[in-house]
Amino acid sequence: MNAKMLGCIGLLVLVAAALGLVMVRQNAARPENEVLVLCGGSMRAALEAAKAAYEKNSQDTIVTTYGGSGELCAQIQNTGKGDIYICHDPFMPWASDKGLISQWCTLASLEVVIIVPKGNAKGIEALQDLARPGLRVGIGNQIYSSSGQIVKYMLAAQDYGQDVLKNVRVETKGHQQRCNDVVMGTLDAAIVWNAVAVLYQDKVDILPIPKSYVDTITSATFGVVDLTYTKVTAGMIASESERPAAKRFYHYLATEGKALFAELGFSPVREPAP
Repeated sequence: MNAKMLGCIGLLVLVAAALGLVMVRQNAARPENEVLVLCGGSMRAALEAAKAAYEKNSQDTIVTTYGGSGELCAQIQNTGKGDIYICHDPFMPWASDKGLISQWCTLASLEVVIIVPKGNAKGIEALQDLARPGLRVGIGNQIYSSSGQIVKYMLAAQDYGQDVLKNVRVETKGHQQRCNDVVMGTLDAAIVWNAVAVLYQDKVDILPIPKSYVDTITSATFGVVDLTYTKVTAGMIASESERPAAKRFYHYLATEGKALFAELGFSPVREPAP
């Protein structure tokens, strides 16, 4: 074995040792006061507000990871990592049934609304107006987005539904991007969650969509899904459910979360019928 080969082997050994050290550090126990929260992107503003309020009076540190509610649910299933999961329907009941969540509570709900540029120059007032020829409309992805699924079933029940779909120029999972497109004038209207629309209320007009336009469906994956009531929920991830810091922040969300989410434009929790 020549000197050059020995040098290469030595280098590989050093690299392997360095990678091993990195892995040891990454796998080291997290601080006792650290809480890892996996949160759907539509709830980001609310979680950031909750985090700021909580950390003022606590020694705990809230570490956040944002993404699509469904993507994060799959991440929990595949890795078991995290302390608290915040999402919208239909993911929490499914995750709980799979044993991924030890306990969960409802914080708020979401509704789809129409947004148009401030001043509503095109005079859009209702869902059927989105069927006008030439309009540029944005909606959620009809396969991967919960709001897109709602729009899909909502339009399927209307005789003008296909005309609205002909006007769709943007079909994405990101509500904020569609809001930005309306603000920038590249879309004439978009259908987004109400809580996201409120973040842009100084630049867009918000038009409600009657709940009578949506209904309950049965999904092969998630079972019966009530499209009229999209819950926002927080759950303790089962693999980490004994961490005291996680329990403390979960308790804060369960007791203070409803008021905080309501202040930020989310719809209220539906109280059970007497």
